[in-house]
Amino acid sequence: MKTTILATCALSTLLFISCNSGSSDKNNSAPNNGMEQMETGAQHNETDHMTSGEAHEEHAMLNVKGSCEMCKDRIEKAAKEVEGVSFASWETEKEVLHLNYDPDKTSTDDIAKAVAKAGHDTDKYKADQATYDALPACCKYRN
Repeated sequence: MKTTILATCALSTLLFISCNSGSSDKNNSAPNNGMEQMETGAQHNETDHMTSGEAHEEHAMLNVKGSCEMCKDRIEKAAKEVEGVSFASWETEKEVLHLNYDPDKTSTDDIAKAVAKAGHDTDKYKADQATYDALPACCKYRN
């Protein structure tokens, strides 16, 4: 019995720590409405990994709701699984997904649908309630 209680406490602590990492200073400013899309090279302050590797790739930014590192992993994985996406990085603080993608193979619309299907709302698509409800407690972002 003691072993079961100790194991449960240890797992609960581990889950709590992993869910709260990187979310303590969350930016409370109003999110930018609408999707922002820009071609590669439009912002010169972007780091090298955010610029396209090939001439036909574009860089886009999508507003995506989430709250923790587990969300970050899920959002980036969903975006990267879309054919044509070569780079995806979600900023936890700003709730913005940076993408490099081939517009001949996919679109920001297709990527936003995939992210919503994984349980995270975008400006254009909302995750269905059953998928959202299945997210871990630390990943709940709706009020």
